[in-house]
Amino acid sequence: MKKSRGVKAIKEIARKRGIRVAEARREMELAIDAAMLNPDPASQEFWDKYMQSGNKLTPEDFIIYIAKKIESDKRSEKTTSGHEST
Repeated sequence: MKKSRGVKAIKEIARKRGIRVAEARREMELAIDAAMLNPDPASQEFWDKYMQSGNKLTPEDFIIYIAKKIESDKRSEKTTSGHEST
């Protein structure tokens, strides 16, 4: 998945909310920052795995990461449930 897809997603969010792209991106950065501070152990485990590179990713990169994770999880569910199509 290309970074441009993350950029497109943010543009679409901004358009739907009637705000500037920079504002939508900043709101996402704030939401990511707040989520990273969540003391819940499951949340911290997620962020520890996500931040293995040591760098905070951009909102665009985060969108791509989450989209890939969802796609991977869906494939895993199909495989483990025996419903994978060939």
